[in-house]
Amino acid sequence: MEPRPTRREPPHSVIVDMTIVDLESGIQIGVRTNDLTLYGCRVSTVTPFPAGTKVMLKIAYRQNKVTAFGKVIYIRPDIGMGIVFTTVEPEGQRLLEE
Repeated sequence: MEPRPTRREPPHSVIVDMTIVDLESGIQIGVRTNDLTLYGCRVSTVTPFPAGTKVMLKIAYRQNKVTAFGKVIYIRPDIGMGIVFTTVEPEGQRLLEE
């Protein structure tokens, strides 16, 4: 079993819709999460991407849209996958901070 990553900040208590795209294969999955921080997110899915997969995230909340790039840092069958953001557009970073 992989060690659990330490959180740098608690998740926000909002539900956001996301499309997560595997940058290598182009496979997309649509998910919702309420586990979102400035540094990444955790998403529940029965078909997580393998650890190390580079992804693009399209995050939508109300009329706001954020595009971020990240990497899957862990998968767990009982909770899904954890993704760390590697790049967030400046406007998206501002929205995440709010």
